[in-house]
Amino acid sequence: MKQQRGISLIVVLIGLLIISFAAVALLRSTDTSTLVAGNLTFKKAALASGDAGTEAAIKWLSDNAAGNTLFSDGGAKGYYATSRDACDLTGSRTPDQANDDVDWREAGAQANCNMVGVKTTPAGVEGGYTVRYVINRMCNAEGDPTSALSASGTAMICSGADAAGGGASTQVGPTYARRPFSGSAQAYYRITTQVTGPRDTVRYVQAFVAM
Repeated sequence: MKQQRGISLIVVLIGLLIISFAAVALLRSTDTSTLVAGNLTFKKAALASGDAGTEAAIKWLSDNAAGNTLFSDGGAKGYYATSRDACDLTGSRTPDQANDDVDWREAGAQANCNMVGVKTTPAGVEGGYTVRYVINRMCNAEGDPTSALSASGTAMICSGADAAGGGASTQVGPTYARRPFSGSAQAYYRITTQVTGPRDTVRYVQAFVAM
């Protein structure tokens, strides 16, 4: 009988150990699920803040569309009248090379990019998030985009249909020709918005607009 009581104790202890392992696994699983859900929430909030920053940039473009404000760089406003194709807008194209990055932290423009993101705080930005944007006109030089010559006297080439093709194009990359996408006299602008927030959240939103 004494031996049987000893075996029962061992069985009970083993059972408790198994239950403890199961409880720890369940706790870790719950913590992981909570962490994932929290990260998704942060990313959604960052995306919403990025959209608000993009809308602020579009409003600035609309407010300055008349006249010749958009013909030349306005670095203090985060606006650049050229496409700056050499710039790594998100830092992911050349991750080991910092001198072609956009200066998103206003720490000093980089030698191979020379663009600084401007901070904005429009309605719709979540608390704890910082929003900055840069605007690039999709042209090769400063000046009137409807003119044949740029401000420096070179040929003015702005983003448009592929000159080698026969029709309109929907591409918005670094391809340039003399005709706009739609055939109308419009200038095209690329807006890149960076959002930083809690838990080292960093998100980029990019949009192209025509005016």
